[in-house]
Amino acid sequence: MNVKLGLTSALSASVLGTLYTAVYYRLLFDFSTVLPIWKVTFGLISFTLLLFYAHLFFLKRLKKNPTFWFGITFSIVTFVSILYPMLERVYVDASEFYPGFVIPLHFLPLLLLLTFYHLFPNQ
Repeated sequence: MNVKLGLTSALSASVLGTLYTAVYYRLLFDFSTVLPIWKVTFGLISFTLLLFYAHLFFLKRLKKNPTFWFGITFSIVTFVSILYPMLERVYVDASEFYPGFVIPLHFLPLLLLLTFYHLFPNQ
């Protein structure tokens, strides 16, 4: 089990997501009443660590191409998860910008976990 992969991915996802959120709030529209920055940071850390443990599960259970099946499975899960912000009603000005703000955040955990996967070989 390579915990460095999980921690590096979670930290990177939270830093990038927090930076993206701060810039978006400053330049386009401030959704901090709906989604405070601390929730973005905590959510990205939590989901990235959950993905890390799900990847470990795939590595232990599947003999052939576990990372491929993990990537396919959670790519589909991520695409399905973007339906929630698209259907959610946000009662603020410029609510039409909310899905465009939140959707990129859904892809950060999986993207960074798969990016750092090859830097930390299994031990």
